[in-house]
Amino acid sequence: MAGPEAQQEPGFYPRINATMVKESRYANLIVSIVGKCISNDGSSMMLETGDGQQVRIVHEGAMEPGQQTAYVEIVGCVTEDFVQHFVCRPMGDEFDLETYNEMIMLQNTKYQNITFQDEYITA
Repeated sequence: MAGPEAQQEPGFYPRINATMVKESRYANLIVSIVGKCISNDGSSMMLETGDGQQVRIVHEGAMEPGQQTAYVEIVGCVTEDFVQHFVCRPMGDEFDLETYNEMIMLQNTKYQNITFQDEYITA
C-alpha cells in the first residue's frame, strides 16, 4: 500500500472502476476511469462503470456536456468519494463495459505486479 512518501510515476494512471474510487489505495492518485455518462450539469458528471456502480466526476469550471459520445474516459485525481477531472476522452457510443471491467479486475489483482508500481501492490 502506498505510504506518504510514495510518488506516482509520471504517465502511470491505474485503470479503476467506480467501486475502487472508495478504496484507500487510490486516494490522491491520478487514475483512468471509463464509463457511460449518465448525467452532466456542466460542473459535475455521473458515470456508470463496468461494475454497475456510479461515480461522480467533478470539474472546476465548465465541462463539455456529454463530451459528444455516450462513453468517456476520465483521467483525474481520486478525492474522497469522487474523481477530480483533468482530461476527458470520448470513447464512442458503443463500448463493452463488462469486458473492460474484467480487464480492470485482472489488472488490479492477478496481474498487479505487471501494471502497478511496487508501492501500490496489495497482498
